[in-house]
Amino acid sequence: MKTAQKEKVTKKKQQKDYKINPSLKGKYDNEPLFQDKVVRANHILKTAGLPKF
Repeated sequence: MKTAQKEKVTKKKQQKDYKINPSLKGKYDNEPLFQDKVVRANHILKTAGLPKF
C-alpha cells in the first residue's frame, strides 16, 4: 500500500484521543514482520484457492 493511502486510512480510523508517535513513522516499513505467516497464507491460497461462500 502506498504511503499516502496508509496515511489517509490511518487518519480516517483514528479516534480523538489517539496520537501516533512521529518517531515511529516509517521505522517498520521494510521489516518482514510476520513474514512466515504471510508465506504460509500465500501457499495455502495457491494450493487450495479462495473459499467459496
